[in-house]
Amino acid sequence: MKKEADAVHEGSSIDAGRIFMPSVRKMEPYNPPLEGRAKEGHLRFDFNERTTPPHRLVREAIGQYVGSGEFQVYPEYGDLNEIIANYIKGVESSQIIAANGSDQAIDIIYRALVGRGDNVIIPAPTFAMLEQSAHIQGANIISPRYEGENLDFPFDEVMDKIKPGIKLVVICNPNNPTGTTLAKDKSEAIIKKAKEAGAGVLVDEAYHEFAPDCSVVDLIGKYFNLFITRSFSKVMGISGLRAGCAVSQEKNIRELMKIRGPYDVNMAAAAAMKALRHPEVVDDIKGYISEVMEVSKPTLEKFYEENGIKYYPSDAGFHLLEDKDRVLTNFLKSKEILVRPRSDPPGTVRVSIGTREDTRKYMEAFQEYLEMSK
Repeated sequence: MKKEADAVHEGSSIDAGRIFMPSVRKMEPYNPPLEGRAKEGHLRFDFNERTTPPHRLVREAIGQYVGSGEFQVYPEYGDLNEIIANYIKGVESSQIIAANGSDQAIDIIYRALVGRGDNVIIPAPTFAMLEQSAHIQGANIISPRYEGENLDFPFDEVMDKIKPGIKLVVICNPNNPTGTTLAKDKSEAIIKKAKEAGAGVLVDEAYHEFAPDCSVVDLIGKYFNLFITRSFSKVMGISGLRAGCAVSQEKNIRELMKIRGPYDVNMAAAAAMKALRHPEVVDDIKGYISEVMEVSKPTLEKFYEENGIKYYPSDAGFHLLEDKDRVLTNFLKSKEILVRPRSDPPGTVRVSIGTREDTRKYMEAFQEYLEMSK
């Protein structure tokens, strides 16, 4: 009887596996190291989150929704798209689709454009979800590598690979984890060639505020094949709510609306995003970015250079450092500073940049590491 039961159980497992798409069965889940991060006192430099709380008006907007107690009612978004469009500048509300984080915006664009066996160009290394969404769709990924001493965008190789049969080209600008940017004229050259080849272009601008001159959002009206994703989670300090959007021509947004559920953006996130209507909230974002990029970042780079620490030039709010055996990562963790070790590029760690006070604490711990390493 036991053998028969085992055979039935084994057969059930095989059958259960077969109900999933082959593309999904081949995948590994994206499991970022999230557990234990919320411990009070940790300096969290591992997920590129804002290190300070949201502006008071953002917290009040969320609190008003929570205080209403109307959780039984489905979301109503009102003028959310208008507020987002006004924040982004140069686009219409009809060219916006709010999303449950930029992750969802990426996912619905893939689902709209890419099918099983389609060819997608995704320069690597890059944000994991850009590849994850391609795998889910069963796409063939073509991966030009960021190259050279500074891990530059592989522009010439990408241009060479754009030809009929490519369905989507992905640009992450600034790129995560390298911090690399692609100049606007080169982005447009890719968009134009992709258009001629019949391909869409997805430009992930999650870190746009750190490098605004690289944005291609003003090209939306010119190119029907252009899709841009943005995130509010990091710059507003609302990563726990998941808030983002996609921007494209109005006819494209209508197609994406067929895929995104009508209630996918939760009301707490919508309330937070609506706080962008307040000039004080926008000024708060600009102030935080300015402190990171104009105070903390140059201070850190000077520290690295004076101490002979290898780091890759970055146009975003993080650096990629060498850490071959995770010695630095583990030491910083012992000091309650969390950083993100990377397997690609191998032997590296990504370190977010925070306020000047965060930077002071980080450099003190790093100096202790250097003394220990002598």
